[in-house]
Amino acid sequence: MHSDSNALNSITTEPGASDADSLFGKVLDLSEHGLFLVDSARKIVLWNEWMAQASSLARGDVIGRTFNEVFPELAGKRVASVIETALDMRTASLLSRSLNKSLFPLFSANGGGERKRIEQSVIVKPIQCDGRNYCLVQITDVTPMVQREEVLRVLAREAEAAQKAAEEISRFKSEFTSTVSHELRTPLTSIRGSLGLVSSGVMGELPLEVNKLVSIACNNTERLLFLINDILDIDKIESGKMDFVIGPVDLMAVLRQALEANQPYGEQYKIRYVLNQVMAGVAVRADTDRLMQVLNNLLSNAAKFSPEGAEVEINVLQNGAMIRVEVKDFGTGIPLQFQSRIFEKFSQADGSDTRKTGGTGLGLSISKAIMEKMGGGIGFETEEGKGTTFYIDICEMAPA
Repeated sequence: MHSDSNALNSITTEPGASDADSLFGKVLDLSEHGLFLVDSARKIVLWNEWMAQASSLARGDVIGRTFNEVFPELAGKRVASVIETALDMRTASLLSRSLNKSLFPLFSANGGGERKRIEQSVIVKPIQCDGRNYCLVQITDVTPMVQREEVLRVLAREAEAAQKAAEEISRFKSEFTSTVSHELRTPLTSIRGSLGLVSSGVMGELPLEVNKLVSIACNNTERLLFLINDILDIDKIESGKMDFVIGPVDLMAVLRQALEANQPYGEQYKIRYVLNQVMAGVAVRADTDRLMQVLNNLLSNAAKFSPEGAEVEINVLQNGAMIRVEVKDFGTGIPLQFQSRIFEKFSQADGSDTRKTGGTGLGLSISKAIMEKMGGGIGFETEEGKGTTFYIDICEMAPA
């Protein structure tokens, strides 16, 4: 063995013992990394078992030979240059697998005997012993890491493609919904107007049975228009295209306007709206039209779910920094199993075809989105058999 190798051995093993037989050599052979040592003459003086297995070069085949003799294909490559630098300048370096073309020709064998190139990360470290310079090369097999990263890259590409497809589907759905809804709304509006004129007697008095059929057609046309408008609103909200003009709003004025607009609806269900608690002169931060839309939804829902002859109570009160509007009915309350889904799209406590009350199941979902856009909130309190109180919290406008 080269004299430099004996010098290195002298600090780790008994004098005269070879690397292979020494405790030091056995420890190196147990390493999970490839390890070899190059002396100042560029000769390999240590070669562990990992290197022997991966290179198919036995220790006796490489000890005492120069690095370029063992790896002629790496002469002039970066690995050789880094080893030279480590010996001359005593500078450590890390060579990642991104430099795959200049790393070592090392292979692993699978169960079938097939040899596969090992992906590597290489660390080159200068060492001094008894005044002599050495270079330790440590090689780590990062093949599993590379394979995992490749899988992750494939998954990322697939996820990106899926996201683009979902966005395209969403765009198509949005455009389709908008187009169909607009195309339906125009003729339905015309039909509703015509049926309304016929039903009112402008075109002459109708036989009782005919008038009944016309009224049914009017009601169903109205329901279809409500559904189309709600679908368009949901589409606008989800695409961020619903416009809001937020500013100071006289809450009591808007509320009284909503009560007036819903009074005929309440009469249809034989209920009466009662404004119990008020806050005169209070201004809130909201969009007037959108706030009116939310109030209309809560008032109409309360009417639909109230027994005939009942009252729907409305209260306005302070709730911290917010103003709360409560709409309380005395109906059957919301079933427990439905309460967690009440603000979801197309939710109906009674989803059957025979339910007594109509509706799209979109109103509360739209109301929730509107209130959140205006910086407020919506919620409810209910007790089965006793009724439900829906409330909205609106930001109070600070006095100028």
